[in-house]
Amino acid sequence: MLPTIVIITIFTEIFSVGVLLFTSFAFGKKFFEQKQKKDFILSLALFSFAIYPCLIIISQMLYNLGTPLSSLIFIQRLISYNLILDAFLILLFIKFRFNPKMINIILWIFFISALTMIYRVGASSISLVYRVEGVEPMVNFSIPTLLRPVWSNTWLLLSIVSLFFSFKKKGAEKTLLLYECLGSFLVFSSVLPTIAYLATQNNYYLLISWITILSGTILLTLAEIIPSKSPLAKSPFSFFRSRILFKLVFIFVLIIVILFEITTLVTLNLSKQALQKSIFLSYNEIAKNIRDQIELLDTPDNDALQNIVENKKIGRTGIAFVIDSQGNIIAHPDKTRVFIKQNFKEIIYVKKALSGKSGSGILGEDDFGQIKAGAFLPIRKFGGALIVEEPLKDAFYEMRQLETNSLIFVIIGLTLTVITGLILAQSIESPIHKLTQGTEAISHGDLSAKIDIESSDEIGKLALAFNKMTRYLQDSQDRLILSEKLAALGTMSAGMAHEIKNPLVSLRTFSQLLLSRWEDKEFREKFAQIVPAEIERINKIAESLLKFGRPSKPEMGKVNVNIILEEILTLFESECKKNNIRLSTKFTELPEITGDPQQLSQAFVNLILNAIQAMDKNGELIVKTDIGEVVQTDYKEDSLLEKGAIKAIFVEISDTGPGIDEEHLKSLFDPFFTTKVKGTGMGLPITLRIIEEHKGSIKVKSTVGKGTTFIIMLPQKFGEN
Repeated sequence: MLPTIVIITIFTEIFSVGVLLFTSFAFGKKFFEQKQKKDFILSLALFSFAIYPCLIIISQMLYNLGTPLSSLIFIQRLISYNLILDAFLILLFIKFRFNPKMINIILWIFFISALTMIYRVGASSISLVYRVEGVEPMVNFSIPTLLRPVWSNTWLLLSIVSLFFSFKKKGAEKTLLLYECLGSFLVFSSVLPTIAYLATQNNYYLLISWITILSGTILLTLAEIIPSKSPLAKSPFSFFRSRILFKLVFIFVLIIVILFEITTLVTLNLSKQALQKSIFLSYNEIAKNIRDQIELLDTPDNDALQNIVENKKIGRTGIAFVIDSQGNIIAHPDKTRVFIKQNFKEIIYVKKALSGKSGSGILGEDDFGQIKAGAFLPIRKFGGALIVEEPLKDAFYEMRQLETNSLIFVIIGLTLTVITGLILAQSIESPIHKLTQGTEAISHGDLSAKIDIESSDEIGKLALAFNKMTRYLQDSQDRLILSEKLAALGTMSAGMAHEIKNPLVSLRTFSQLLLSRWEDKEFREKFAQIVPAEIERINKIAESLLKFGRPSKPEMGKVNVNIILEEILTLFESECKKNNIRLSTKFTELPEITGDPQQLSQAFVNLILNAIQAMDKNGELIVKTDIGEVVQTDYKEDSLLEKGAIKAIFVEISDTGPGIDEEHLKSLFDPFFTTKVKGTGMGLPITLRIIEEHKGSIKVKSTVGKGTTFIIMLPQKFGEN
């Protein structure tokens, strides 16, 4: 019969198994995303660790169900092999996580030791001592194996290495390493209450051990799952608040475990009380029945008494025996005891029977220290007493079956409930996560973002409304982009009228003189030299204007940024001359990049136009291009993944205008923010959106009184970030 503390301990072990399996899955998923070997090794180590309590619970349940000892010994061997494997995986994790000096030597030493331990486990004979009111049995190997010390010391080594490396780090990375150090040390220290449990058989020590393991596992998980560059690293426990999934799962699982535990405890206790009462009553009835048979005898004939106690079946292994008034056995299924007239006078329940008392229940320990249950009655006709007894483990066999079967159904029910809870939590969190991604996309200017949620509940309706809103915003933005283009065209056309007028004057002059001077050879040569060049100049201006003004859908292709900039600067050449602005260019030979030429033209026009307008009627416009590499990082939810160096091109557009106040720099790319009297405030937000759609970035440097510089970075390959 399992006491309440044992059932609570079993539930704690089950909860620990769930946590270990969940974290193992998390690190496995992280490995497939980031391809880091340490995550794969840690996933295997935690999975191996989860098998340990599973095998312990299975062992106890099989014992309760009366499984043969050979099967129980086989499970203990599996537990031993599992501890060796887990210790090896922890050492591998230390190697791939920290790669400290001497780790390879330690691994080889452990490998040789592991082979020795495996041999000893297989060659040893194993003795098992199960307690009725315990979870883990006493296990003794005929050959010492030192499994637990070796396993626990690998965790201690991980703790020491984590602490050592924490001294070399600062800030959030140091915090995570200290969490890893403490978590590993807690797992190591869990072996101490386990030793105390094996020595004292006090189940409270085992409960403390598993709570310690659970705490250590959580700390280790936080230390390894949170990237050191994430804001969550400063306060690791805030990780559990970073996603609604964790909150839903934690609350749901915790409530379910508590409800299952309370329900199981109440149901089992009520059932055990009823069954226990029934068992004790059955002993009492059997004892009365035997006493009645004895008192029907004329004389206390020993052979007749022996025949009665031998032919009476009591439970699984129970017996009945008769003692005389002196406490000597006169009838017993074991005739040796009768022959030697073994005396039970000093046993408590025998004393009570000889004093004329009767009773039933847990009798206490016999002369071999084995706890017995049964009943005792005085034999009034002849004197002496009748004892009916059975070993407690056999007496409560049906009760243990009830407990075991109940726990099996509870574990199955709990597992199915938790899986269902995880699925439901995921179904709630997933659409919310999609909504979050959609709002983040819009905050970065991507109005083409669409949320695909098929549910018809409140979240589905919210997604539908969100998609309608983005369509409306997209239409509004398209109209604003068109207005920006028209405004830019208006500004450019004023200067271009003068730019086109000059070649037209030349053409008109030549056309007027064409008939009268055609015979002049010098005139014809000059005509052939000047007229085609002026016509080409007008054509080039017109084509550039058409390219910029023509509405087009985004089309990705190979683009030469230098050519785009040259065409744009051609459009603004007259505007610069008109405002006495000196135009300087420094173009590096650039490779072709993947992009949309129309969108990039729009972005560069916005920046160049802003620079010209900022300088009023004097200054210098400087446009430069260059190539290089950039290291980018991508922050996504609670993770920060370093992407490494990528090849990129750079465009730098500078002016010598009045500069931008520092207070305005923060709002520069906000929609509708402008310091111009007639501006819409959408030029720079549109530019930012175009550059980010090309996976690039814009940086602004400005000094009041000296000017402003915009630096645009564009990856050479579209989609590389």
